[in-house]
This record gives sequence, C-alpha cells and structure tokens, in this order.
Amino acid sequence: MPDEQTVETQRGPQTRRRKDSSGPIVVVLIIATIIFLATNEAHNAEERQGVTGEATFSSYAFLSGVETRNNSSSFRGGSASAVMGGAKLDFRDAVMEGDQATIDVSAIMGGVELYVPRTWEVVNHIVPVLGGVNDHTDQRDAKKRLIVEGTVLMGGLEIRN
Repeated sequence: MPDEQTVETQRGPQTRRRKDSSGPIVVVLIIATIIFLATNEAHNAEERQGVTGEATFSSYAFLSGVETRNNSSSFRGGSASAVMGGAKLDFRDAVMEGDQATIDVSAIMGGVELYVPRTWEVVNHIVPVLGGVNDHTDQRDAKKRLIVEGTVLMGGLEIRN
C-alpha cells in the first residue's frame, strides 16, 4: 500500500483539459452583426418620415422607427412591419378608392400606430400572441371599410382617429 501512495504523490494533481467554449463568441458576433446592419441602414429621422400620395404603401422598421403620412386620393392599402421598432402610419388625409382597403400588419416585439379618418370603419383581423391590439376609433358615419390583418407577437397595435 505504501507504494500506491508514493505513486499518487509523484503524479501530482491531474490537469483537466478545458472544452472549447465558442458559444459566447458566436452570440457576441451575431449581436454585433445585427447592430452593424441596423446602424448602417438609412434611418435618419428626416429620411424615415415622409408624406406620400401613393395608392399603396410598404413600411418596415427594424430596430428603428418610421413615420408616414399618406394623403393619397386613391388609397388601396399596404403593409407595415415593425421588428423591435415602431411604425406610425397616418391615413387621416387619405381618400379610399372603392369601399374597402386592406392593411397587413406585422409587429414582432415592436409597435404599430394607425390613424384613420372617422369615415372609415376598422375591421380587426389581427392575431395577437403575447401582445395587444387597441382600437380607439369612433365610427359614427363609417362609409368605407379598412380591414387590418396580420400578427402581433410580443408587441402592440393601436388604432385611432
């Protein structure tokens, strides 16, 4: 038995090899890439705000905000997406072409605000998942119908006059 103790003391403590832990490095690189792409987008406040007279629109906000006022005389609809950002869309000066228009909204950890004329009836077909939809519109003399479709995931949609 003394021979076993002597052998153990001669070896010394065993050193363990560390596993390669590149997981945190990958996460940091992904976050740095997202920040780089977001800051290199043209999201200057002047460039992200605007007045348009287009019949259709498409707004996209990724880690930023966008404000659009539509004064089209033949509005037909469009789409708005906000991913960890916000979109403010004002249609109070727009005139709807026909009796119905459709807007597709997607908000993922972000928010979308819609401002519509009092003469538009808002039909809500949004699917909220861990998010919310607030319709504060007053639709007394609604002659036109705006259908709002899409998904709100951990975000919000607010509709006002």
